Amino acid sequence: MKNTHATLSNKDKLIANRKIREKGANCAYTPLNYDKMKAIWISQFDFRAVYCMGNKQRDRKSYKELLCTALDNIVALGFNTVIVQMRPNADSFYPSEYYPWSHFINGEYGKFAKYDPIKIFIDEAHKRKLSFQAWINPMRGMPVDDAEKLDPAYPMARWIKDKNCQRYLFIGDYANKKAYYLNVYYEEVRNLIINGAAEIVRYYNVDGVHMDDYFYPGNDEAMDDLEFAEEKAKNPEYTLEEMRYESLSKLVSGIYTAVKAENKNVLYGIAPAGNLTNVRKNYYADVDTWCGTPGYIDYIMPQIYWGFEHPICPFAETYQLWADLCCNDVKYMVGLTYANAIYGYDGTPYEEFKKNKAVYRKTFEYLNSQKSFEGFSVFCYQYFYDAVTNMANVKTAEELVNAIPAMAKIQSKKIKY
Repeated sequence: MKNTHATLSNKDKLIANRKIREKGANCAYTPLNYDKMKAIWISQFDFRAVYCMGNKQRDRKSYKELLCTALDNIVALGFNTVIVQMRPNADSFYPSEYYPWSHFINGEYGKFAKYDPIKIFIDEAHKRKLSFQAWINPMRGMPVDDAEKLDPAYPMARWIKDKNCQRYLFIGDYANKKAYYLNVYYEEVRNLIINGAAEIVRYYNVDGVHMDDYFYPGNDEAMDDLEFAEEKAKNPEYTLEEMRYESLSKLVSGIYTAVKAENKNVLYGIAPAGNLTNVRKNYYADVDTWCGTPGYIDYIMPQIYWGFEHPICPFAETYQLWADLCCNDVKYMVGLTYANAIYGYDGTPYEEFKKNKAVYRKTFEYLNSQKSFEGFSVFCYQYFYDAVTNMANVKTAEELVNAIPAMAKIQSKKIKY
């Protein structure tokens, strides 16, 4: 398909996007999920060079070969689920009617893809009995400079230009750049994110929708000061924390409802940061409500990215804090990272990982002993293999080899619907 982006009308551009999409989802699709999720996150950075060569999309044959090798590696390591980034910066890895194609697919914004990489990804994952979770970042957008390349066919591009809609966005920091964030105080903004999640379930045989922890980027009151002033005028006792809690919770429940409307058996879960205090106070995520009230999430997966000897958030104690929140059939899973075997906050491994190359063996043994434990995900593929060269990551190899037998003892079976 030629890149005729510059000559098409906005309506025609969206139609062209739909034509790129191959045979879509089956409305009667029965999701492939497991009672104990053993997942690996596949980030945009893991697969950047798999999707893209230079400033253009990789050819289909080469893409499929690299993808299949990676999926075979994932199966061999003992995972049963892939959590695949599909929307890192208010953009899309598939032909969307709401979001522009991502630069991670095409090398830069403002281009069409030649084929749909996600459809191929899902088909190949399912061939290997891997569950496929569609991972989205809800509020984080692209850097301001990149946003100038967006086509007005997409809502976010129009909001940037329209003075009446500019409050739908605010500026925050991302990767040492100024970037747009979506202001979920507004129903129009929440609907964009909700529609995008529903679109994924409608057109793809995904087994779950997975939301990351990129919520409010800090405590800066300027992000939504006008909105708060309006609310404060109505109710002098109202707090900024309450407003942000309510806005984000409306989004979470809205996504849940939309996903279930498309397919009631598709899972919807969230992976917040692991420090519970920070999640409540700095991210404005009302995880107490999400985990304790029906209609918000199917599972919670806090990123408990520390060892047992961490001075602030030791693993076992942090695990139990989160376990105490879950009720009303909300499943409890845990996010882990093999980055600990390579570096810590100071750029070198924590002492616990320096002196002991079996921390994750201990972690999996601990998890398998807990009645509340219903799954995990590991961040991320690049800590095990290079996705293009297929070279193993020597920095995590010893930790990984020691952990595999303990991970294998976590028994899982397919859920029957």
